[in-house]
Amino acid sequence: MQRTDVIRLTDGRLQHHEHFGDSSRVVLRVSERYRFALEVLARRDARLREVATRVEALDAATAETVFGDLLVRAALETAISRLETSGADGAAGEELPGLLGEALDCVARTPGRCLSRSAMGRDLSVGPGGKVWVWDLPEESTPLRDRLRESIRTGFMPGAESSVDIIRPTPAMVAGLERACALIQRLVPEMTASVFRHLHSIAIANIRGPRGRMLTGSGGDGTPCMIFIDPHELENPWDTAGHILHEAVHLKLSDLIRTGAIVTDDGPVELAWGRKTSLSNSIFAYHAYVHMQVFRAAVEHLGPGCHAEFGAPRDYVAPAHAMSVVNNDTRKPFSRAEERLDFLHTQLEGPLASRVTPYGRELNAWLWEAIRPLEALGTPLSGGQPTPVAKPSAPALGRAPAPMRYRQGRDLSLRRSPSTEVLFALDPGSRKIVTLNLAAWLAFELCDGKTEEEMLSSYTASLGLGAERAWAQLAPTLEGLVSSGMIEPVSEGRVS
Repeated sequence: MQRTDVIRLTDGRLQHHEHFGDSSRVVLRVSERYRFALEVLARRDARLREVATRVEALDAATAETVFGDLLVRAALETAISRLETSGADGAAGEELPGLLGEALDCVARTPGRCLSRSAMGRDLSVGPGGKVWVWDLPEESTPLRDRLRESIRTGFMPGAESSVDIIRPTPAMVAGLERACALIQRLVPEMTASVFRHLHSIAIANIRGPRGRMLTGSGGDGTPCMIFIDPHELENPWDTAGHILHEAVHLKLSDLIRTGAIVTDDGPVELAWGRKTSLSNSIFAYHAYVHMQVFRAAVEHLGPGCHAEFGAPRDYVAPAHAMSVVNNDTRKPFSRAEERLDFLHTQLEGPLASRVTPYGRELNAWLWEAIRPLEALGTPLSGGQPTPVAKPSAPALGRAPAPMRYRQGRDLSLRRSPSTEVLFALDPGSRKIVTLNLAAWLAFELCDGKTEEEMLSSYTASLGLGAERAWAQLAPTLEGLVSSGMIEPVSEGRVS
């Protein structure tokens, strides 16, 4: 197989997994989660009922624009957090109803443009189809501009001793962003199309972290769907392309975990390169390093065809860092992304695996397997054999179906979403929004008084599986449904 074919194959493999790679499905699931949350909140808040009805009527593309707005998404996540901690009463807060109304009015006036974008002094955009807008906050005070500045001030990496000062871009800065976006498209076109679904805006900014100047950043739920880039980075299209890709890949995983938890214990992890971080941040790093392996291979093997237009990486001066394709400090252990990737893979499949959910283990195993074709290019991927996809626990596999009967939990709020192949639910007891995939959704629907043996028969027939394999899936699924409050066991004669 030609080198070009290997890179294109791997680029595509990382984007086409139904749950972890397909950004169209991921974005739809996020939109459905927000619609469901609004539906639940509106039952207890009259101010939300009219806007929730308007949101329900939005087509998918318009909903993506509204829910990708910095202010709207941050307010929604705050409301969901309140809903899950203290219940629906008062969870919407004072801001959300009016803010959503403003956002809906804005997108009706200017289709495709969100509320935050309407506050910019100039309408600047970059990337495929000009979808990503560039921050250009005017100096003059307006209520919306001031709200955005305050949101950035308080929302960027809170508690991390970090700060960000957004600057108004010059034409040369915008051109630098556009040049880097064009280079990403040339090298990894499928990855570009995927991650740009999660990236709505870019801010050029002076960024400071606990250890000084930062080259790039993404701030989490406080500054969603956007990334920050230092202005001095824009002269080097190769590393700027890597920066955009790296941060946008983080945004993709942020959307993925809105409908599926990846860790059971998010305590600290000691990294071999002298840092301590949470387990979830370690998985974010692993996810990014996997994608950057493909980008680095593309720079090495496809990049020479771009040198005439973009210059060669060696033509630029850049600070040494693990993600750089221009300057890696190879003298220090774990200074290169490949070394960090291998370390994280070994840890996540070994000593850290028990702290990762089955969903998270399946994600990590798939990521490693997806980039195996790069070995044909001479890219070393140590770690031994591919990690097996997470299997149900031994106790679940070890017992036979029981005569126990189940029924669905009482007073559940449900949203069945065939378009995204998931069921959203809220149990008034746990208050947590639960997301069920198709298999778990099927098991939930079967819990109408059937015994485990009867459910297994229906489950097997529906999925076309052998009884042993079907039970290996169904048994742990039932345990999960019980623990989340979605179903409850009942005694003979008490099913209703």
